[in-house]
Amino acid sequence: MSAPNIAVIAPCFNEEGAVLPFLTELEQVLARLEEPCIIILVDDGSLDATREKALSYRPSSANVTIQVIALPYTMGHQEAIYQGLLYAESTTARRFVVIDGDGEDDPGAIGELASIRDSSIVFVGRGKRSESVGFQLGYQLYRMVFRLVAGKRITFGNYSMIDRRVLAAVLDRSFVHYAAFLSKQQVPSRIIVRDRRKRLDGHSKMGFGSLSLHAFRSLIEYSEEVLAIFLKAFLYMSVIFLLSSLTIVGIKVFTSLAIPGWASILSATLFNSMLLCLGFFVIGLLLANTAHRRERAGLHLYEVLPGSTSAS
Repeated sequence: MSAPNIAVIAPCFNEEGAVLPFLTELEQVLARLEEPCIIILVDDGSLDATREKALSYRPSSANVTIQVIALPYTMGHQEAIYQGLLYAESTTARRFVVIDGDGEDDPGAIGELASIRDSSIVFVGRGKRSESVGFQLGYQLYRMVFRLVAGKRITFGNYSMIDRRVLAAVLDRSFVHYAAFLSKQQVPSRIIVRDRRKRLDGHSKMGFGSLSLHAFRSLIEYSEEVLAIFLKAFLYMSVIFLLSSLTIVGIKVFTSLAIPGWASILSATLFNSMLLCLGFFVIGLLLANTAHRRERAGLHLYEVLPGSTSAS
């Protein structure tokens, strides 16, 4: 097989019941493409037979190879994506697809992704979802908060395709939320929509708390915008505090009216709120600058497992 043009990165964790059906379906999709592809399955420290089953898979399509890489321990979904992309950089691929390995992302969308040549990023937007009503309501609330803070709509997850230019930015910078990080890149992008499917095996391993934490991590990628809210609040309250102080002084100096007790309490509250907003802004700015320095940028933490079929 010739060197791959498309690399598909698929993080997996404890997917022993889903990994083989997922790889079979994924290969069937890639086999219809007219270019060589490599599947990079990232085992995120699975505690079941995910790794062994993945290593047993042998593609039958002439244009598809597979490489299984393993993380030393469970490092989390986002780090698994990063390590998979880091390995993919060493291949000859020019385009890189990230897809979850549990079957909820429809591999069939890769055919449309591969046909798009005029965008550096193509997101696979989420259509209908199979989750509970409570989860869907929480997701809509999250989208509202994200739009309020970031000024953008987020209707997609990790499922996306990027080119080498964006890959360089991904590997050079720190990210804690891949989709939100991509949404900030100033490159041509577009969205296609696919419905979210049911998992191939079992239930989601993320509880409501974990999902909520993951969702709000996206706001870390927009830390400057979050800090700007505190700065604006400080400036607005400074103006209100100044006007209130001038009003109180004016009443005391130029009139015989008594100063209401609540006016002093309001002024003190505004002043304390100003200090809090300013403190949040300064501390947050320092933390954001620190977070942008990725300590492990470019560090290969994965192990390339023998027995996989590698791109030549």
